[in-house]
Amino acid sequence: MDNLDFKALKVLLNLYNTRNTYVTAEQLDISQSAVARNLAKCRQSFNEPLFIRTGNQLSPTSFTEALVEKLPSLLNSIDDIVATNSEFNPSQLTGRYVIYLNHQSQLIYGNKIFELLNRDAPKATWCIKGWDQSSVEQLLDNRAAIGVNYYSATLPNSIYQEKIVDDVFAIFAHKDHPLHQLEQVTHKALEQYHFVSIVIPNIDEKNIYVDSVLEEMGVKASVGCQTDSLNLGMQVAESQNMLLLSTIDIALYPSTNLRPIKFKVNSKRLPDSHIVCTYARKNRNKPLTKWLKKILDETATHFPPFEF
Repeated sequence: MDNLDFKALKVLLNLYNTRNTYVTAEQLDISQSAVARNLAKCRQSFNEPLFIRTGNQLSPTSFTEALVEKLPSLLNSIDDIVATNSEFNPSQLTGRYVIYLNHQSQLIYGNKIFELLNRDAPKATWCIKGWDQSSVEQLLDNRAAIGVNYYSATLPNSIYQEKIVDDVFAIFAHKDHPLHQLEQVTHKALEQYHFVSIVIPNIDEKNIYVDSVLEEMGVKASVGCQTDSLNLGMQVAESQNMLLLSTIDIALYPSTNLRPIKFKVNSKRLPDSHIVCTYARKNRNKPLTKWLKKILDETATHFPPFEF
């Protein structure tokens, strides 16, 4: 016990969750041999086998089961004490940090977010990933530092969602589209054209696509293309003269020819459009989390509201 290693305990906890040295190595961004060395340290310190190999998986012993019940709260308490008593300086950050961004945030804000992160913490490696089904789990397990997505009432209470900015929805068409010639676009005019339907991040699991949203607005939309890629949806809308219901921020994308048409969207019938930063509630007071929130707030100031 005199040689108990803090990092080795974190590896042990992750290995308990994955039951696989390869997956643990991948998640912690270390080699499999490093996983084996840290596990060996724990075995020596506790004088226990900890895991029994069963086929390709590791089965925890009863000792490990009992240990893991207490280990997360212990490690979090130590992390909190160290973070509180250490002077935080992002310029001294090293290692790899994962940040999750939804499709729109990646496309519009991703480059600026990395620019600011690299400005303040040039020694760190920033892994910017698309929001997926594992994002919440990775935030809770401290495998990811922070995320950006739309507000969702379905996320667990252990995930904190803090508003960065309110987004606005609009209907887009190519800048040379005939609808731009109209002073005010009517429902009837919209129904003459096909729409591109894009899954809205963190809401698509409820099967709310652009066709059903427009139907609630009184528009009988004809969907010509449905995709979960905002980038592809924008390309199709431009090249095929289709319409696209999306957030106003895509007008800020420098290479797009899409412009919002003059059609009033009833925001009360649209999904919540609060863009939020998401992180584990247990980490809300940690200096790293507070600094990352400042980076995201600063990012938002570089993109003023679009006038249309």
